[in-house]
Amino acid sequence: MTVIFLDIMILFMSTTIRNIADKAGVSSSTVSLVLNSKPGIGEETRLLVLETAKSLGYAISAGGRRRKTEKTVRFLKIAKHGHIINRDHSVFISDYIDGIEKEGREHGFSLEVRNYGSFDPDEIFNDLVKSPPSGVVVLATELDEQDIIFFDGISVPVVFIDCSFRISSFDSVDMDNEGAVFAIIKVFQEMGHRNIGLVKSSIESRNFRLRERSFYEALEYFGCQINPDWTYSVDSTYEQSWRDMKSHLEKGKNLPTALFCVCDIIALGCLKAIREKGIRIPDDISVIGFDDLPSSLLSDPPLASFTVSKTGIGRRAFQLLKGRMDALKDFPREKVFIGGELILRSSLSYSKKMEKEKA
Repeated sequence: MTVIFLDIMILFMSTTIRNIADKAGVSSSTVSLVLNSKPGIGEETRLLVLETAKSLGYAISAGGRRRKTEKTVRFLKIAKHGHIINRDHSVFISDYIDGIEKEGREHGFSLEVRNYGSFDPDEIFNDLVKSPPSGVVVLATELDEQDIIFFDGISVPVVFIDCSFRISSFDSVDMDNEGAVFAIIKVFQEMGHRNIGLVKSSIESRNFRLRERSFYEALEYFGCQINPDWTYSVDSTYEQSWRDMKSHLEKGKNLPTALFCVCDIIALGCLKAIREKGIRIPDDISVIGFDDLPSSLLSDPPLASFTVSKTGIGRRAFQLLKGRMDALKDFPREKVFIGGELILRSSLSYSKKMEKEKA
């Protein structure tokens, strides 16, 4: 019996949903839906997928495929390109994990963490099939809407954090990017800054896009000037953002009096480039970041930043997941947005014009 089981597992491990999809002429997500007995697939396609899987030795009815590891939640950390999910941002990822683990422990759940260096649906799916947890929390920072569709084929409850996609049929917990950016521009405006620039990321990310869009909406709302020359695109890693900002500064264009950077890592790289150029912070230019990483306290000068409780996001994600696990029937999906606050530090000051008026 043991030998038969091992043979089944070897066949299972050597055949992936991509193999099945390629041979059957369907998508990997279709195969996921069929293998997890999900609705939405025609009977003819379902039979084709099952027959194809069987012909490739995929262990559909091996018994272990549907085995469930009770009271375990799995956290999927997926670095699709690694420009955001990397060691520079390890602190806030740890906070997410800490929140999930603390809330889960209170309900008798243990936490597993799986790291993926790329987005490979086959690898993720096979891991979930071989040892299914009670539920899954996905860190979707680097994922897009098309990536999310794959998870329709997962049979256990799934909650996403650090994202909220309009077409997604999943629960999600994200920070209130729009409210945060409006709060930042409001503070700049109250401190007399009307010429406000944006340092955005050259790397695609939903959160970065939302912050960029909200930035221009907030400028218009508060009646501040919009100048294309005050938008600077840099990489989202520290070293490269410093180099990219240096290149922008070497062009010699007039600078705004204030800069909003879409994340702290970018802001810290920019602070270094600005200081090296001989521009005084905050006397000549004020800077605000986003995330309130511990390194923001140690920068020169300490960086003003917007903070959102990552631990709180993790806790809320588990609460949503637990609700799905306990539900006897479907109920409406929830998209939760967590607010935060601006931490004022020495990289921010009143504009020279307002200082003169106050004097």
